[in-house]
Amino acid sequence: MSATRFLPSRDRLSVLTAMIVLAYALARFLDLPARTLTTTLFGSPLGLDLDGPLLMLVLVAALISAGADTLIRSHPTLAGQIGRRTFIHWILPGATAIVLGAALNQLPDGPLWWLGLVVVAVALIAVLVAEYTAVDRNDAGWDLAALGLTALAYAVALVLFALLRSLSVRALVSATVSGMVAAALAWRLLALKVAPSAAAALHAAVVGLVVAEAIWAINYWRVSPGSAGLLAMIPFYLAIGLAQQHLVGRLTARLWIEYVVVGGLALAIALFYSFGQG
Repeated sequence: MSATRFLPSRDRLSVLTAMIVLAYALARFLDLPARTLTTTLFGSPLGLDLDGPLLMLVLVAALISAGADTLIRSHPTLAGQIGRRTFIHWILPGATAIVLGAALNQLPDGPLWWLGLVVVAVALIAVLVAEYTAVDRNDAGWDLAALGLTALAYAVALVLFALLRSLSVRALVSATVSGMVAAALAWRLLALKVAPSAAAALHAAVVGLVVAEAIWAINYWRVSPGSAGLLAMIPFYLAIGLAQQHLVGRLTARLWIEYVVVGGLALAIALFYSFGQG
């Protein structure tokens, strides 16, 4: 018997896409008043600037997360399962909306920005369709959807790590944000490997802690944003790989050695590239 393939409603996707494109356009052309939140932590002043683009990015992330929830709940396999949690399917759409939106804001006005808007809209539609497909592991397109979501999660993490470095924010802020996002992305990736569980959430939290500590250290190095992103990706990738193997009971001494060797080589190459670029 051939596997069934489910696709989301075109009407729901069209409405959600239109809302997202409108929100990005408003974020570009509306000039909202900026506010600065200040506090003191460990005797050191800490400030956070909340400007129009940032607020609109948060709004877009909220819109796409709400849209993802509605879309996922319309899946045939979830019919009648009112109490089933769908939060795991919000993570990648929301993170993608924020990261791609932030990258979009870096583009100059003109045709390039409009082209970028189209690319972002298509990417968000793709991740929504992939999340919809990933609901049912028996779906004919599940393997392709899982592969796409995995690649996207790592790409989002890389862009985020580099973007935070380019903004020159405090180590406390960059480490905290990176750690939280890394934990959320790790949870999504682990859920693709094994069913969502308390153990998967705990492993994801450990991944987030490892990344936060790495980002904190990298923040004090004189490296470019791209190099900082690559350096942060090494512990992120290795920690997720080890967590996946541990959750499925395949973490042996041989795998530990393989990860240590691969991690060491990757770190050596990244350090050479980072400091070789000046």
